[in-house]
Amino acid sequence: MDNVSQAFKLAGRNDPRLDRDGKFAFILQRQLRGYRSSDAPEKRQIAISGSVLREFYRLALSNMDKARCELFIGAFFFAMRSCEYVTVYGKRKTKLLSVKNIRFFIGKRLVNHSDKNLHLASSVSITFKEQKRGTKNDTITHHRTNDPLLCPVKIWSSIIKRILSYPSSDENSTVNTFKLENGTIYKFSSKDLLLHLRRAADSLGPQNLGYTSEQIGLHSARSGAAMAMYLAGVPVFTIMLLGRWSSDAFLRYIRKEVQEFSNSVSSKMIRNENFFTISESHPPSDLLRTGSRNKIGPSFKDALKPLINTFKPIQVI
Repeated sequence: MDNVSQAFKLAGRNDPRLDRDGKFAFILQRQLRGYRSSDAPEKRQIAISGSVLREFYRLALSNMDKARCELFIGAFFFAMRSCEYVTVYGKRKTKLLSVKNIRFFIGKRLVNHSDKNLHLASSVSITFKEQKRGTKNDTITHHRTNDPLLCPVKIWSSIIKRILSYPSSDENSTVNTFKLENGTIYKFSSKDLLLHLRRAADSLGPQNLGYTSEQIGLHSARSGAAMAMYLAGVPVFTIMLLGRWSSDAFLRYIRKEVQEFSNSVSSKMIRNENFFTISESHPPSDLLRTGSRNKIGPSFKDALKPLINTFKPIQVI
């Protein structure tokens, strides 16, 4: 319908979806409502947790497996869309990140990628040049953690050092670059990464996760990042900014079916068992005490009587 409407407007004709009042036609509203009612529920990708990331890394048996896992962990911390860190199918507005988009800092000092102490940086910043929502040159920063694996600085420094160690690589090389044993340059794809991610979920099993591997996708990193920040008590505006959400659309990534989502909410609900309600027009306390039904002051009708008496009746001829 959008395409048909656009064709009409380009031809200088009225939008056929609208009625005479310029509103969306009622018959179309009813038809679309019927479609929504008959549609199957939306299947959203499950939010993954840190346990899946650790299992993903534990199952890494080769250098390629390790590189694949590091890339996904790095994407998790920055709530990345899949098209930002792996090769995807179809045309996308979002640009795939390259080495030059990742910068490291020790305090306020920029650390060169060739620095041997790159992994000791205090923070890592990633600049997203082009994004789905149209924002350009959006820079997000994360700081190092004390965890030996789940640390954005250590993970991204490992990725950058590995890529720049390849003879044919430079600052313009994409972050999904890997050199095979025969010297061939390979680019990690969404299909390849998802296959190994699901193996990690299968290893943990639904008895530990509450879901099966078929329910997760590469978007699970973005959802998992939002969920992790929410459960940690990160303020909503911080989640929006770090996840690069321009509106409350990020709420779609907060999964209320996660058991820990409502942790301690019931306890908080009974903290204040007695509360006083101030109504819009609260009656005086003496009326409440005596139960008097006497009116307070003249009624609106009584107040208008002097004004009504000044008008003369109209004679009908």
